Amino acid sequence: MPGEHDPRRAAGALAACLLATLLVTACAQSPALPQRGQQPAAAGRHAAVPAHDAAAALAMAAPQIDEAAARAVYAGARTYSGTLLCAGCAPRRLTLTVFRDGTFRMLEVLEEGAGMRVVHDIGRWSASADAPDTIALHGDTAAARLLRRVAPDGLAIVDNEGREIRGLGNAALARAPQIDPLSGPVRLAGSYLHENGRPVFVDCLTGRRLPVVEAPPASGAAQALRLLAAARAALDDAQRAVGDSPGDPVFAIVRGYLVPQLESSGEPGGEALVIAAFERAMRTGRCEDVVRRAP
Repeated sequence: MPGEHDPRRAAGALAACLLATLLVTACAQSPALPQRGQQPAAAGRHAAVPAHDAAAALAMAAPQIDEAAARAVYAGARTYSGTLLCAGCAPRRLTLTVFRDGTFRMLEVLEEGAGMRVVHDIGRWSASADAPDTIALHGDTAAARLLRRVAPDGLAIVDNEGREIRGLGNAALARAPQIDPLSGPVRLAGSYLHENGRPVFVDCLTGRRLPVVEAPPASGAAQALRLLAAARAALDDAQRAVGDSPGDPVFAIVRGYLVPQLESSGEPGGEALVIAAFERAMRTGRCEDVVRRAP
C-alpha cells in the first residue's frame, strides 16, 4: 500500500459520532497491568518527572535525527492528515503514517475545552486481495479501523463494511507532501532484554525488536540529558530488581522516541528506541494484559 517518500443533534448524528470515535480513537495510555500478586518495579531512586512538567520534559528530550538515515529508513512511507468533523463533536485532527514494513503510527489531537488531548496509536496495517484499496489498522483497539483509498490521493475512514460513515464530515485524510514519522513520545509495552550484550525492546503492538540506544536531545538541554539518563537507568535497575537473574527479560512499559538508523555499510538499519521515561516492569507479563486488541 505505501508508495513513495512524505464524526448530535439527531439520533442519527449521535450514532455517527459514536461510530467514528470507535473507529479512530486510539489509546495513549494502555490499561494498567494487573498486579497478580506481584509488585511491579517502579522508577525507584530515579524519580519520575512531576506530572505537570512531564509533557514539556519529554518534548525537550526529543532526540536529534540523522537526516540521511531518515531518508533511507522512511523511503516508501506515506503520511495522511485531516480534520474529522460532526455535529456537536469537537474536531479531531488525525495524522497517519503507514510504513513499508507493514507498521503504522497515528497521532490524534482532540480539542478539549481550552486545551488539547494528544493520543498516539501504533500497530500493523494490512490489505487483502479481495479489497486491495482498503487497509485495516490493527493497533491498540478491540477491532481494526478501516480506511479506503480515494481520489486523487487520500484515505477515507469507512465502517466495518467498507461504507461511508453518515454524519461524519470531512472523513478523508489527504496525502501530505512530506513524511511525518510521528517518532514520539510513544508509550510502548513489551519485553526488555539483552541480546549479545545489547539492549532490545520487543514491542507488543508491532512485534518489532527495537535496539535500545542513546541519542543526544535536539534541544541540547542539560535537563533533557538528565531525563534520558535517569529513564534508561531506571529501566536497567528494574530489570535487575525483578529479573530472576541479571539480564533476564522483563515486561516493561516505557515512553520513548523511535529514531531511524543506518548500518555501518550505509544501508537502512530500521528504527531504534530511545527511552525517555520508565513507568513499570514485571518479571512476568503478557501483551494481552495491556493492549485492548485481541491477539
